[in-house]
Amino acid sequence: MSTPPAANTPGKHSWLALVVILATVVGGSEAWSWWRDHRAAEMVRVHSQTGAVVMFTTDTCPFCDKARRWLNSQGARWQECNIDQSAHCAQVFQARGAPGVPLMNVNGQWRLGFDPVWVGEALQSSPKADKSPRP
Repeated sequence: MSTPPAANTPGKHSWLALVVILATVVGGSEAWSWWRDHRAAEMVRVHSQTGAVVMFTTDTCPFCDKARRWLNSQGARWQECNIDQSAHCAQVFQARGAPGVPLMNVNGQWRLGFDPVWVGEALQSSPKADKSPRP
């Protein structure tokens, strides 16, 4: 008399396949993210020039602090314009109509929030006419 095949054997194979697929997707996503950030950091290091990157900040902005640390860790040449400490910076910031900080100006392109990939791409482009960061 033969023993019947185990009922849950196909289930074990299905779970194993799912784990392998999930690990591949997560690993690929992490690798893509690392490569994208590494490439952006290289663009910022190579293309940043004094005056090309200006970040409008406040004293209490945690996102500004994170962006500040990233830019400094990459050796970028950039300027900070703190709207809490400079009336001129506050005036320029208010004229832009931005709802918050950090407000980035890279080669005349404005963007609300800090995105290293965008900064790298904006540094590679030619300077643009001064426009508001609002859509």
